[in-house]
Amino acid sequence: MGASLAAVAMAGIAPRTHAAILKDRAKNKKRLVFYFTATGNSLFVARQFSDNPISIPQELKKKELVYEADEIAFICPDYAGAIPKIVREFVAKGTFKAPYIFSVITFGNACVNVAEYWDEYCQGHGIKNNYIRPILMVDNYLPVFDMNEQVTIDKHTDENLATILEEVGAHKDFIAPAEMGFFNKDMLRGMQDQHFSMTADRLLQLREDRCIQCMTCANVCPHKNFSLADKGVAFSGDCEYCLACVHNCPQKALTLRPAREGWPGERNPEARYRHPKVALADIVRSNKQ
Repeated sequence: MGASLAAVAMAGIAPRTHAAILKDRAKNKKRLVFYFTATGNSLFVARQFSDNPISIPQELKKKELVYEADEIAFICPDYAGAIPKIVREFVAKGTFKAPYIFSVITFGNACVNVAEYWDEYCQGHGIKNNYIRPILMVDNYLPVFDMNEQVTIDKHTDENLATILEEVGAHKDFIAPAEMGFFNKDMLRGMQDQHFSMTADRLLQLREDRCIQCMTCANVCPHKNFSLADKGVAFSGDCEYCLACVHNCPQKALTLRPAREGWPGERNPEARYRHPKVALADIVRSNKQ
């Protein structure tokens, strides 16, 4: 990395971002950037590639999902070595045409074979990814990680994002290889089966003494799983397991049920995370149903 790029990265700003956007404007290049976010990581990345990234939960409200551009991007989190259900639904329902299609997948611990998984899924729906690269960021998976610890770890996100911006700007062809570590595909399938079969009532519990019925949970949920009942906030329905409701609750009134009796539901129920450059209002605009 050159000295100028390093200086910008240390400032916490993704290099080339604004210059790349302005250059594309000058060429009248059309780039569509679709994203899904729960705590802001993927939205932050999406904003590095577009002035106006497009929310997948909001786009799914439309009847016609047909898109054509010079470049199309998908930016979303890695969930258990796979891609969120809502993103897969969008790709399955939509038609996407572009000479260059790229994907950036945010992850917090191990990216395993998520690029391979996504490439195969897209190919099965008529989409050829030219470029897929995961990017390491804060891991917001509360059953395993303490957010107070996570935010202190230097994961070199800005430097890695600078690389991705350079490579995409040059229209590089690249699909990230698998980094399985101690995982294997059977372990991943078990994790995915548990993750993607989750329901809101099985995942969550409410600390009623903290809840002020502000309904932030309802406003950030991409599946409309929350309502205000006679006895307070109620939740049910198929769950994305994105944890947007838990992380964004201003009172920390929502927490996770233990996976097993006698176990804690999460590492630190008093620690929550949202990307420092993404506001709660941004998450609401992205996900509210």
